[in-house]
Amino acid sequence: MKKTIIKIIYTIVVFIVSLLLIGHFTNVETVDMTARMGAPTFPTVTFESGGKQINMLHGYAQEMDVAHMHGEIMPTDAQRTISFQMNTYGESISDLKFEVRQVSGNSLVENSDITDYSQDGEIIKGKFQMKDLIDPGKEYILVILANVNGKTARYYERVIWTEEDNAYHTREIVDFALNFSNMTFNNAEHSEELAKYLESNADGDNTSFSHVTINSSYEQVTWGGLNIVARTDPKVFVRDVHPQTSIIVLDYQVTQKIEDGTEKLYNVEEAYRIRYTSDRIYLLNFDRTMNYVFNADTSDITDNVISLWITDPNVTVKESDGGGVFAFVSEDRLYVYNGTGNKIALVFGFYNDEYTDDRATFMGNTIHILSVDEAGNVEFVVSGYMNRGDHEGYVGNAVYKYDSQLNTIEEMAFISSKLHQDIIRSYSEKVLYISTSGALFIKLDGDVYMIDLDSRSQKKLIENLSEDRYCISESGSIIAWHSEDKKTVQIMNLSTQVTSDIEAESGDFVKVLGFMGEDLVYGMAHEYDVHSDRMGSTVYGMHSIHIVDSDGNILENYSPDQGVVTGVRIEDNVIRLSRAQWNDGSQLYDELIDDQIMSTLKKEVGSNFISVAATENYKNITQINVKSNVKKKSLILQTPNMTLFEGSRDVQIDSDRSMDENPYYFVYGLSGLKSIYDNPAEAVNDAYDAAGVVVNDINQYVWVRGNLLTSNQIMYITNLAETRENMTAENSTSVCLDMILQHRGINVNVDSMLEQGKTVVDILSESLVNAKVLELDGCKMEAMLYYVNQDIPVMATLNDGSSLLIIGFNEMNTVLMEPTTGRVYKFGREDSNNLFENNGNHFVTYLPGLEN
Repeated sequence: MKKTIIKIIYTIVVFIVSLLLIGHFTNVETVDMTARMGAPTFPTVTFESGGKQINMLHGYAQEMDVAHMHGEIMPTDAQRTISFQMNTYGESISDLKFEVRQVSGNSLVENSDITDYSQDGEIIKGKFQMKDLIDPGKEYILVILANVNGKTARYYERVIWTEEDNAYHTREIVDFALNFSNMTFNNAEHSEELAKYLESNADGDNTSFSHVTINSSYEQVTWGGLNIVARTDPKVFVRDVHPQTSIIVLDYQVTQKIEDGTEKLYNVEEAYRIRYTSDRIYLLNFDRTMNYVFNADTSDITDNVISLWITDPNVTVKESDGGGVFAFVSEDRLYVYNGTGNKIALVFGFYNDEYTDDRATFMGNTIHILSVDEAGNVEFVVSGYMNRGDHEGYVGNAVYKYDSQLNTIEEMAFISSKLHQDIIRSYSEKVLYISTSGALFIKLDGDVYMIDLDSRSQKKLIENLSEDRYCISESGSIIAWHSEDKKTVQIMNLSTQVTSDIEAESGDFVKVLGFMGEDLVYGMAHEYDVHSDRMGSTVYGMHSIHIVDSDGNILENYSPDQGVVTGVRIEDNVIRLSRAQWNDGSQLYDELIDDQIMSTLKKEVGSNFISVAATENYKNITQINVKSNVKKKSLILQTPNMTLFEGSRDVQIDSDRSMDENPYYFVYGLSGLKSIYDNPAEAVNDAYDAAGVVVNDINQYVWVRGNLLTSNQIMYITNLAETRENMTAENSTSVCLDMILQHRGINVNVDSMLEQGKTVVDILSESLVNAKVLELDGCKMEAMLYYVNQDIPVMATLNDGSSLLIIGFNEMNTVLMEPTTGRVYKFGREDSNNLFENNGNHFVTYLPGLEN
């Protein structure tokens, strides 16, 4: 009996010890290998202007490509003094320095320590003086460097010095913007003052408060019946300054009280384009956006609707095949809703309830949803500036995978870049796709790369893809491009990397024109229907248009019953065709009536989709219609951790684009970078409509909207025309070219070069060695006055083959030089617009080299 008891006790002891051991080793194997994203550590820097802090900068963890850092700008005082303020947020700061560089990045002008500063709590205030090594009226890049906890943080800012204090009237312009914004909240006191700056007309959309412009109604500009209160003071950004115009942007937050007593938080951005004169200030453009900061509050959710309230309706939503799970992006945060599990996860965002300061809330990135499966897993890419975490202060593309079951995020790869975050964000809009086999496809600097997310290896798939050579399907899974000689079109299914070819027949060219959904549209042109105009621009007269599916099967063939097709626009399920007939007499295409191809395919709408709802109090609001009812009382809100891993997930891609052979043109609108082009004419047209500027790869202005004197005339060409003899015997194109070149001090035999078959562009490019020739076909005549304002002549070619020079303007007229007579005369600006528009707006000019 006693032995039995001992055995029982022994067995129990062994069992307990076994449990303890198993538990111990089990715990060792299941140690939580996740963590929250690291807190931000880099300080922010602002500059003092007129007693206000402006142009908040965020730190970069590596040396950036200066030539592509076209951010805000700071005019200095006459003594070249810069006053700054640094918010350390409690971090340890030392070794403050500054550099001054050429905007092209080619050379360092100055570098010095910053010694004149003091610290009060978390705020460092300091100032320094740049040496007299810089030229007045010329832009430079200022770099402030600081040691932050042993790491170097860099802050980039454009600066411009004038020999007079406040020469650009920045103080008055900033004060005007702040006052205008304040008056919109106190409209009853300032109704007359506000109204005189507005241009309310039919161009203003008064159906939504999410986008308000100078053309909107007085009610829209003053927030209508919304119960709006300013929550933060505006952050001021000076985006551009010029002698005639400046662009100011204000960022702030407002709250709105709704009927149930809750408050809604909105991000607001206001952009102002302002002209200052000694008599008054003119508001040329006003543009305000208002977007709700979604946080899955119960008031945001009804049975089958997730409300995003007042928000731009172009919200990204991507769902699983069955529609049971969908992901969406709201104000730079990624959410995933899982209907089966009745849960919603804030999957990614640099700001949250814990991190709300200016470092975390900086929206310098874009989230792209690549895939969503029925289990709730999501693959996505964050493109741009990294606010915090392991890559804080870096710019690039971070590839992540969200595991719904484990509620974790794992980084798959990080592709860093030294370009400004807005450029990387723009590139990421072009080609960005992930295959089921774990390959990421991305377009950077004109090349398409494939990155293996398992091995982090990369290879270049397609080289030097100019924007007019390729197109991508709606899903992003198919890319098509034609060869440089336009003899072959290649179609690649990125999911399988299977490629098919379309060959042009002998004597033909083939061009990709776009996708209608997943179906490719391309055109065929006979070689004898391809013509160059006097400006050297090529027009392809296409005898047939074809539509093929992803496997290359023909869905539609179209041939015009008259003439050829010279242009194609794809709009939803309609292909609009521009047709023309060749005219042997004028050696130009004469336009015919447009035609169109209708598709029988209807655009598919997902089970979960964005809709716009009209409301009585808020006008139009944006909402997500959910496939099945949301059980909001039991809805689970999740926030995942980051999965920890050993080693690096970095992928290195070094661009080898030749900026001389393949230059890019960057369009900056009222609110920053708008688009990137490799065609200067398209860039100028976009900037004209956006009231913005165009800069090139060396940070040089190519074109600026509205930066004109009241009048200007190129007197050298005026006087030259008066002294030339026997004008009537000369070719008008030859005369124009000769005058352009003589104006630059160049004498060549233009007639001989034309007889050799060289085009206008060939002759100017060969002769103007340090200048960039700009073909600006299709641009408005008014846009050409920017060059004339800088004493750069613009050559225009008419349909009859003759040429003119635009050499001057005033408020009412342009000044033209008629080369066949040598006559210089004034012609009404409206008449000039009509003349050149009726002749196709064929312009060519040049941009002088950037002097260091």
